[in-house]
Amino acid sequence: MKTEAPSGRDDIPVILRPADRLRGLTPYAAVAPSESIDLRLSGNEGAAPPAELLAEIHGADELMRRYPNVDALEREVAERHGVSPGRVLVTAGADDALQRACLATLDRSRELILPVPTFEMLERYATLAGGRIIEVAWSTGAYPTVAVMREIRPTTAVMAVVTPNNPTGAVANAEDLRRLSLAAPGALLLVDLAYTEFADVDLTPTALSLPNALVIRTLSKAWGLAGLRVGYAIGAPQVIRWLRCAGNPYPVSGLSAQLAATWLKVGSADRRAWIDRVRRERSALAGLLRELGANPLPSEANFVLAEFQDAARVGAGLARRGVGVRAFPAHPLLTNHLRITCPGEPSAFARLTDALRQIMTDQGES
Repeated sequence: MKTEAPSGRDDIPVILRPADRLRGLTPYAAVAPSESIDLRLSGNEGAAPPAELLAEIHGADELMRRYPNVDALEREVAERHGVSPGRVLVTAGADDALQRACLATLDRSRELILPVPTFEMLERYATLAGGRIIEVAWSTGAYPTVAVMREIRPTTAVMAVVTPNNPTGAVANAEDLRRLSLAAPGALLLVDLAYTEFADVDLTPTALSLPNALVIRTLSKAWGLAGLRVGYAIGAPQVIRWLRCAGNPYPVSGLSAQLAATWLKVGSADRRAWIDRVRRERSALAGLLRELGANPLPSEANFVLAEFQDAARVGAGLARRGVGVRAFPAHPLLTNHLRITCPGEPSAFARLTDALRQIMTDQGES
């Protein structure tokens, strides 16, 4: 078959018009680490599983050529949480589950109540679904249950609870979930538990006992599988059916599904030890930052968010030492904050803390 060569032009005139809900949105751009960054503490990723896990892949050639089947992974998730497989949907990371939830419940006549600051993609998913967003302040401290309840109205379709919250690390509690569920039984209680493995209390059992709650979990953080893009949602069977209708039929590759199912079966002891290490680092990092004059927020995630007198200087100083952390220069509430992932590894943590001491005491600054 003969094909014409492309023009090679980037200035081709376009007279197409996007949907109104795309106005004001720009493509999400993950910050690519520079070549000088070799200690990446900006993405809250977990420690990698052992390379031997790859040996557990059976029939890789068939997995690559066939459309994937995630039934085994959904059964494994269901068994871990004591629910029927009909209450589980495997998704392309937690992000896919969150977007499906917004598409399934929101439109221009319905609203999402969203405590902020929080996971930045939630606002985008609600906008793409055509929904309206009611923001409630939650910079630190207890989840703002009363403030959220004040905003409930007949048009409320979703109430978001991201706990531990990203980027602050603050948490909700079981009573918060129960009160919200009762206050708006006709609205979806969207409970994003991406970081729950690091929290003092896992709210999954409480959320699963509530009729209108949808639990979102991921293997990208504590389980160290961010590159596989595996997450899942657990909720009432009819809600899970809505989510199946709202997304792609094959969100996760067969290779990813088999690796994830295997790691869930064999990796619990490995993950528990690593999570305990991260929790100790989190406490030590917060103490050091406080000692050096920063203001770390209480966190139950695998990171610490801290306010600095000059976050740009500290971030740049870390980058010169090959350490990458997350800055928020365009966020009105977080312009002078840095979010620092706890690596869960002794030498990496020592490197981070040594660098912070040097920068914040002006030792060795170029």
